[in-house]
Amino acid sequence: MRKREMQMTSDTISRPSTAGNSSSPARSWFGCSAPALLLYVIFCLALAVADYLRPLPTFDRYLYAGAVASLRYSDPATIQRIARTEFDAQPDPFQFENVSAEPYFTDVYNNPDHFMQQLGFYRVKLGYVATGYALWRAGLPILTGLRLLSACCLLITGLAVLAWTHETVLSALLLLAPSVLTMGRMVTVDPLSTTIVLLALLAFAKNKDLLAAELLTASVLLRFDNAILVLILLAWMIWKKRLSLSLGALFGALSAGCVVLTNHFSSYYGWRVLMQHSFIKPEMEPVKHPIPISFAGYLHAIAALRVIPYTYMTIWLLVAAAAWRKLPPKSALRTLLPLAGLCTLARLAIYPNVEDRYFLWAYLLAGIALIQVAHAPSSTTEKDALC
Repeated sequence: MRKREMQMTSDTISRPSTAGNSSSPARSWFGCSAPALLLYVIFCLALAVADYLRPLPTFDRYLYAGAVASLRYSDPATIQRIARTEFDAQPDPFQFENVSAEPYFTDVYNNPDHFMQQLGFYRVKLGYVATGYALWRAGLPILTGLRLLSACCLLITGLAVLAWTHETVLSALLLLAPSVLTMGRMVTVDPLSTTIVLLALLAFAKNKDLLAAELLTASVLLRFDNAILVLILLAWMIWKKRLSLSLGALFGALSAGCVVLTNHFSSYYGWRVLMQHSFIKPEMEPVKHPIPISFAGYLHAIAALRVIPYTYMTIWLLVAAAAWRKLPPKSALRTLLPLAGLCTLARLAIYPNVEDRYFLWAYLLAGIALIQVAHAPSSTTEKDALC
């Protein structure tokens, strides 16, 4: 008996207590201590507040305000009055003198009927417009609610980046990249779309495939071109047997249904009219006189991609390529980065606009991959170190 008690005592001494070493939520979710997480959250909040107070002075704010108001009212004069009141009350006013030579801006700003006909290009972001409408009905002015939504998206994106990288300092530096930092200042659908897509890809990296498919499908309600990413990623998951064929087909059908639904309820004018409006000549009356783009016009639009070497896209492409070569073999980013490149090429072919806001989720993937490479333990041998 005495011997047994001594053995138990010895085992107790030799086996360290795990009561005080249990992983905290901050450590298990974000890979950092609670004080470090608190400082990081404060940093993200400061960025979000700064972005909220200084929205980008874009003309799109006026049209998004009208798109939200059009969910409640149908009279063009009433909708335009609400949108103008919202637009004129915002900080960083749109400088009309910078576009005084463009009759489009003046006409849409002053003509209720022409203004109303432009809203089909914006209501197609049905999920975003509906969210803005819900915030408006909750008591917030339309553009104030949309600005708050973008700022919150920056905060959530910052937390998602940290959850993926477990590196507070490097994650903070990624948020300070110009392409990412302006995300919270945009009064467009892109911050919300970027956040939902990034959360979906994070779920994919954590092997939460069902959640990833659900979030990606939901993102189609924000931007129907997200269906490109949805279909490519679903096809890959089915091929790798991470998702059953029947379930993948269901989510693919739901994504296609979301595209049809948004196009129907937004009175969308179609891809060819959008291309003509965006790249050839803005059409004042797309309802009464829809002009689809010609093949020659499409080639003219595609020719605009020659500016890519002079944009941030080139830098992020270099980051992605360099990081991909050094990623650990089992990293999900080894799969996601090539898929992101494929989606980017497909989107540029469908809509050849190289603005950063359309590709923020891919830029964030590249930045996360770079951080993961920096965080990975070095495999350099002692012999290599001496060379």
